[in-house]
Amino acid sequence: MSMLACHERPDAHDVDRSRAVRETARAAEAVLAPWVESLAPMGIDPAAVLAAAVEPAVDDLLALARRDPAGMGSWEYVLGSYACFRAVLAHRVAHAVLAAPAGDRWPALTAARAISEEAKVRTGVEIHPAAEIGPRFVVDHGVGTVIGEDTVIGADCYILQGVVVGARGIADNASGRRHPRLGDRVQVGGFARVLGPISVGDDVVIGCHALVRSDVPAGARVAVLHQYQMVTGPLPVTIYGVEALGESRFRLHGADLDQSGIEVDLLDPTQAALAAGDLTVLQRSAETLVVQVSARVPRPATHIRIRHGGSEVTVGIPVCGARPVPPTR
Repeated sequence: MSMLACHERPDAHDVDRSRAVRETARAAEAVLAPWVESLAPMGIDPAAVLAAAVEPAVDDLLALARRDPAGMGSWEYVLGSYACFRAVLAHRVAHAVLAAPAGDRWPALTAARAISEEAKVRTGVEIHPAAEIGPRFVVDHGVGTVIGEDTVIGADCYILQGVVVGARGIADNASGRRHPRLGDRVQVGGFARVLGPISVGDDVVIGCHALVRSDVPAGARVAVLHQYQMVTGPLPVTIYGVEALGESRFRLHGADLDQSGIEVDLLDPTQAALAAGDLTVLQRSAETLVVQVSARVPRPATHIRIRHGGSEVTVGIPVCGARPVPPTR
């Protein structure tokens, strides 16, 4: 029997919240300490910053202890050992600094960003201080996770390691909103990428390694099956495989592919849709769909997207080594 098994597991719901608040406040004070003396010239009250940061951080702490089985229901254990929680705590402090009234916003922005950068080095999690994050937020494991500047995250969300909630572009992104909005109770699996000014509805589960670049309806599931990404909605479309019939012709194998209302799009390397005339459906049956990519496509096409009734499947176009087949008669 392990040493942990010798002890009764604490009940996360039966906690001394006042003690959790005190201990979390001490941890928050340590995060803010290097900047306390510089806050007064900015007109920022350190006590007000801590008051704004500690209560939501305690809720985050208790949520992680309750929802992660490895936390064993013990907020003391999580607070004392989880670097991923320290990243969220640092964000609560940095966001409170940024949100506090100040005469000069640039020093406040510098202080908030410095707190965030220090947390990134110590924890491996980068959360921009301007990101708006709802209550009871959990980052579990967390190394490599990045949350961008104008991201909005709802209540009770849970994110794993290697997740990027960011912009579609790399350099020289246009001004304005460029990061996603996540609803309440969204779960994001390891190494998923949620990119662009999109909206993810409430109660969505995004699976590991998924790439999400378009809106996801509430209650949907996003999963990656080999090279396929599927958003399951009320009328799911299923793709089992994709076969190259030539340099620009492909056969998709699946189920229910003859349903009315199915839309087929061609996507470029950024997964933006190309012109409607760049892809032609040559044959359609319940189990197969044969499509032809136009020779006029000005940019390389890398994916085909099938949409129907709120569901979508995005399939990678395979590198073609097959001989061209005669045109379908």
